[in-house]
Amino acid sequence: MQLRALLSQSVSYTLAGVYTLFWILSCVQSKTPDADVTCIYSEDCILPCSFPPTDDAVVIQWYQQEKLIYSFRKDEEEPDDGSMSLFTDEVSKGNASLLLKDSSVQSRGRYRCVINATKTVTESFVILKVEAPIRRISIEATPTGQLQCSSHGLYPSPLLTWSTDPSTGNLQSRTRISADSNGLYSVESTLQKVNRSSPLTYICTVTSKYSSQSWKASLLQTEMVGKNGQELVIPCMAPKNLKNFTLTWTFTKRNKNKDILTYHSQTHKVINQWKEEAELDLDKARSGDGSLYLDDNEVSRHAGKYTCTFSGPRVIYIVQTSVSASASRSAAQKEQSKSKLWVLAVVVAALAVLGVLYYLYRKYGGNPKASEEDTEMQAVKGKTEELPAEISPLNNKGDS
Repeated sequence: MQLRALLSQSVSYTLAGVYTLFWILSCVQSKTPDADVTCIYSEDCILPCSFPPTDDAVVIQWYQQEKLIYSFRKDEEEPDDGSMSLFTDEVSKGNASLLLKDSSVQSRGRYRCVINATKTVTESFVILKVEAPIRRISIEATPTGQLQCSSHGLYPSPLLTWSTDPSTGNLQSRTRISADSNGLYSVESTLQKVNRSSPLTYICTVTSKYSSQSWKASLLQTEMVGKNGQELVIPCMAPKNLKNFTLTWTFTKRNKNKDILTYHSQTHKVINQWKEEAELDLDKARSGDGSLYLDDNEVSRHAGKYTCTFSGPRVIYIVQTSVSASASRSAAQKEQSKSKLWVLAVVVAALAVLGVLYYLYRKYGGNPKASEEDTEMQAVKGKTEELPAEISPLNNKGDS
């Protein structure tokens, strides 16, 4: 009997100890693994936090870097804070997630969510990253003959690289990264062009550090000569596997830009500003051949720089073609014959002048005596003509 009593008492103590242990564990803080969240700059973002639903009084607290930034008590009005809020309708369901509005670079960091209930304290952490993704990239040739690539409004600091097609080594570039007052980065890089007889496609790649998002901008510069009286075709091919692109053609002459046409691959629509002079082959355009057809007999009027731009998802591909006019063979022959006639006319005129000068020289400069005799004869003749009219000749005396 005593043994049974001792065993019963031992079991009671054991159960009491187990219950006590569960109660102690339930009262201490329970932690969950950190959650990683990436917010897009200037957009709203949700920091997750949850707890077991309960009817007891609950206090929700959010900390950023151990600084209390938000506190809410269940069944009370939510604090008036325009930068953050809870989903108060869902707190009773165990949702304590925090909504950050208009996230900025300063929003990044480690957040702690603490749920104080009657019997439990739940704690969870969120690691928040903020990213300002690449939204635009540009590439252009500078007046000094260099290439410049840039992208702005980025976070964190991006990575910019240069390459060529076909591939070449020893590319000399200079890259500068700067931040504005909002903490957003701008990257600008200048590349010295490679001396090469055949044209190269220069490729600038900007990569984001967080999402490994990459944008590419390419530039190819070529030259061609058009002939009067012949159709001019300016080639431009899209990169391989490029879909959902927009093709634009522009014309530059004397630093003035003019839009030629725009083509949208999704709708197959063309907006043509040069309806009477330029067009695309729509069947070829659907497959990425954006060559421009100029139907004009006066190529000299359209001499200048033509820019073809393919814009697609994270891709910019530019082809710049400098077009110069060349006269046809017949026109060149006419111009050449005209120039020969001018030369002949000048020679004939020069010979005529020389002939006159030689004649005058022979007449007056080459025989001075003859000129003196001519002068005397001129004087005698003049005196004879000046005799009075009433004087008769000498032979008239005999007659008288």
